[in-house]
Amino acid sequence: MTALDKKIILFAVAVALLAGAMIAYRRLVVVPGGVAIIEVNNLYVKSVPLRPGEEVRRFTVRGTRGDLLVEVKDGAIRVVEAYCPDKVCIGMGKKVRPGEVIVCLPNRVVIRVVPE
Repeated sequence: MTALDKKIILFAVAVALLAGAMIAYRRLVVVPGGVAIIEVNNLYVKSVPLRPGEEVRRFTVRGTRGDLLVEVKDGAIRVVEAYCPDKVCIGMGKKVRPGEVIVCLPNRVVIRVVPE
């Protein structure tokens, strides 16, 4: 093993440790909750507060190619139904922490969670 190989391995370990620390920080320190900002085609549509314990709310967001059914439940927001070909936005799951994002590219819908 050459000196260059050792440097590459050390760099890869440092990157892995840094990534692990960032993930742990987001999971342990960043507090869930905030406000979900919904935008369609880079235009503001709606703000939705994310508070645990509130009743379930469902509403429709009209995208550029179809509608999305969005659900807010227990302080989390998610896309339940989407009229787009691949439905990746549904697979993105629930978002609760500031900085998390749901995106539906065909409909040009972005849902961002920001701090209150």
